[in-house]
Amino acid sequence: MSLGTQLVTLLSVVIGGAVSFLGATLSERSRWKRDLGRQWTQHRFDACRELIHVVHVQVGAARSLATTRNLLEGPPPVSAEEGVREIADSDRRLALAYETVQMLCDERTGEAARVWRSTVWQLSDYARGVIEADSQQWEAAYTRYRVARDAFHGAVRQDLGIPGRGYERHTFGPSSRPPGFGPTT
Repeated sequence: MSLGTQLVTLLSVVIGGAVSFLGATLSERSRWKRDLGRQWTQHRFDACRELIHVVHVQVGAARSLATTRNLLEGPPPVSAEEGVREIADSDRRLALAYETVQMLCDERTGEAARVWRSTVWQLSDYARGVIEADSQQWEAAYTRYRVARDAFHGAVRQDLGIPGRGYERHTFGPSSRPPGFGPTT
């Protein structure tokens, strides 16, 4: 075998090895980025799920206290002390869950979370008597809460890349409920 043939063979092996190494490195980097993206998507989902959970806890407490204050007919009433305590406890958890959503999610989701949280605060203030309200004001605030909740759900779906529109309510209030169904949260 001549020296020229040996050099060509050696050069082919070196180039082949370099191309193989570069391909494997790029493939591994792509897989790493994809896995990292999945992890952050899961973190965003978990943060949004926690916010939804805490909001439902707080609104449930506010609804029970609002029943006590005759703002609505709904869940079993609670003592004023118990209702205020439940709202205060859930409000601390709400602050943490909200901040996590603000940190991890996109701007649209963060804004939807801010609006939704504001509607929850209004319901809680009505229920605790911090802001005086009657049953019509409660119902209007509860409708705003539900609209904001649906907007948050839509923003989360978009942020997480979930296809489709999801469930959207088109009308709100007692008249929109099917017969036999009580108040909804």
